[in-house]
Amino acid sequence: MTLMKGETQAVHLEKMMQEHKLYPEYELTLPPFFVKSKVLKKLSVDDVLLLGLNALDFILMSNGKICAKVEFLEEDNSQKIKIIYLEKDSLKQLNTKKYEKVKCLFSILQVRELKVGQKLSIEQLDLQDVKLFVNDVYIAVGTLIEVDDEIAIQIKKVKK
Repeated sequence: MTLMKGETQAVHLEKMMQEHKLYPEYELTLPPFFVKSKVLKKLSVDDVLLLGLNALDFILMSNGKICAKVEFLEEDNSQKIKIIYLEKDSLKQLNTKKYEKVKCLFSILQVRELKVGQKLSIEQLDLQDVKLFVNDVYIAVGTLIEVDDEIAIQIKKVKK
């Protein structure tokens, strides 16, 4: 089956529009945490990673920098996040070969401008599933769980 010229142009236009971003993108994540490198190398399904958090502290990140701290809200039967404060902070690096910084990504949000008090809708967001990254490389998918009053991630799928 051959594509007509008009269909080819439409496909090309669609691809261009998907690549063009209207607003800056921010990653909705938990604060990054450190895990021993040897633990990450042996990571498998059903493993549990403790985050060292007693509550879900969400942040918005862009280009490896923390841009805002946000809180989760349920308002008018919808899920939202509210920007608590803005921050311009680089993540602290732990200079050791024994530990790797793990980022827990929930979603990518496009926002025109970040303002304190601003509420952003996250209707289609599943807060149970989280993608794990080390040095911006996808390594696994996990589920948020609670272990001894501490938030943890149970691994559901590991990228090989």
